[in-house]
Amino acid sequence: MMRWPASLAARLVLAFVLVAGVMLTGAGTYLYYALNAQLRATDDAMLLGKIVQLRHCARDARSIDDIVRDAHRYTEVVSGHDGLILRVIAPDGRTLVEANPEGEPVAAPAAVPPDVMASDSALHTWWSRTGIASRAIAAQARLGNHHETVTVLVAQDGDSRAALMASYRRHIFLAVIAGVAAVALLSLWLVRSTLKGLARIGRQAASVVPSQLDTRLTLEGAPRELSDLLAALNAMLTRLQDGFARLSQFSADLAHDFRTPLANLVGQTEVTLAHPRPAEEYRAVLESSLEEYARLSRMIEDMLFLARADHARVALSVTPLDARHEIQVLVDYFEAVAADRDIAIQVSGNGRVRADLTLLRRAINNLLDNALRHTPGGARIDVAVQALPHGTSIAVRNPGPGIPAASLPLLFDRFYRGDPARANSERSAGLGLAIVHTIMDLHGGTAQASSPPGGPTEFRLLFPA
Repeated sequence: MMRWPASLAARLVLAFVLVAGVMLTGAGTYLYYALNAQLRATDDAMLLGKIVQLRHCARDARSIDDIVRDAHRYTEVVSGHDGLILRVIAPDGRTLVEANPEGEPVAAPAAVPPDVMASDSALHTWWSRTGIASRAIAAQARLGNHHETVTVLVAQDGDSRAALMASYRRHIFLAVIAGVAAVALLSLWLVRSTLKGLARIGRQAASVVPSQLDTRLTLEGAPRELSDLLAALNAMLTRLQDGFARLSQFSADLAHDFRTPLANLVGQTEVTLAHPRPAEEYRAVLESSLEEYARLSRMIEDMLFLARADHARVALSVTPLDARHEIQVLVDYFEAVAADRDIAIQVSGNGRVRADLTLLRRAINNLLDNALRHTPGGARIDVAVQALPHGTSIAVRNPGPGIPAASLPLLFDRFYRGDPARANSERSAGLGLAIVHTIMDLHGGTAQASSPPGGPTEFRLLFPA
């Protein structure tokens, strides 16, 4: 079984050569047989024409003796034609005139009657001494006295035509070889010239390193067929650059957020151990340390959830749920905290969602916690459930200072805190809204944020039907 070369250039050149070889061979074969048929038709027409001429010569003769005496008139008819054979035969079988330099053994075929015009059907195939198919025709010719007839035989020796066709065949073979060689050279040059662009693209791609992810592949001069590929590669590089930047920022934020509680733990421990202290102070330090440990534990748990979600390792148990009922359960949980700050939480609307119960509660919990931290005392948080034709909407609205428009697209990024004053918040690690966004992605829904000037801040979850 033939195996194609691994090189694209070699494959293209080989394909061009094969196609050219097949086409040239087919064209040469067609021309060869077409020429052979044309030459045979020409020879047949010539033989029929010679029969007509020889009959005219016989009509001019008054007797058999006149034919013998004027033999040159008959031989002149076939002279100047390579391979033509002539024989004039008397009624008694005697050969009156003959022109057969090579002595070819031509047997006389059935003769056409004197008053019948010779046609292609009267032509007869015979074989020369070299085994070449040749053509012959015999016809009776009436003399001028109208009493006697002779048989005129004209034959075409096929050796000359066979030699011509053999020469033509050799020329076709050489032309095919030369054509294939020319196609191979031209296609090799063309393919190499075309693939120079790929080599340039390869060099550009090889120059892309983590420290230079802003490098883009040049589209200028690239073939149209490669434009889409280059655009896709550049888009991939853009995504890689964005992902790498996010990863770098994530690492920096992670280090910063771990450093704060660890620094608190180290500082408290060093101060406590500097001098002997009463048991009550040691207990207070341990309680404070426990809070920092809890904060670290929550951060680790949140990051582990996000990492598992990124790698599709979070198993969902989706069931139909009463959205208002689940929200009310969480509102009851936050009731005491809200009452301490003189904040009311109101739930309205009805709707059902298909969701994982644990993840749904976690998303709503994060939104309510976020709203409580940014709602001034004496205000009200509204939670609205709405059934839509394409799904169910859950919106959490709270009054407050609002969110700058530039910060809205970044709210669901990991470790992002819209309020710089909360950069060192002990309660927020900047992962709550990122977890909400991830939970909605897992459910095939969306999480949106809006904060018009002077209006309430709203976080809306859209669950598909």
